[in-house]
Amino acid sequence: MQLIADTNVIFSLFKKDSFINKLLKEHKLKLYSPRCLIEELHKYSKDICSKSKVSKDTFLEDVSLLPKLIEFREPNPFFESKASQLISDEKDVPFLALALELNIPIWSNDKHFKEQSELPVFKTSELKRFLDEE
Repeated sequence: MQLIADTNVIFSLFKKDSFINKLLKEHKLKLYSPRCLIEELHKYSKDICSKSKVSKDTFLEDVSLLPKLIEFREPNPFFESKASQLISDEKDVPFLALALELNIPIWSNDKHFKEQSELPVFKTSELKRFLDEE
């Protein structure tokens, strides 16, 4: 299954025993994300390290490994324009734009992605149920 991975989902990857890590190991998921995800991770690195109980060095190493899990792409400006009209949170426009461009669902625990009805959005719990039913 192909999905756009939102930043809040990727935050959980830094905690080695997280449910999201388990989900990725159990199911064949192809993840995509805009490159701005990396910037956002660095911006919140202190919080991520604290909540995940990892050192800054481990965090940086894990970030460097993300391209093995996630294909990073820049969304087409046409789709960014369309996405900006569909969602209220400006920082998530690139995620929705990439989802629209690739025509694939979004994996996010943010409620505002549900403001749009163009594409399916899975919270982690919903994705787990969906994958278990397949």
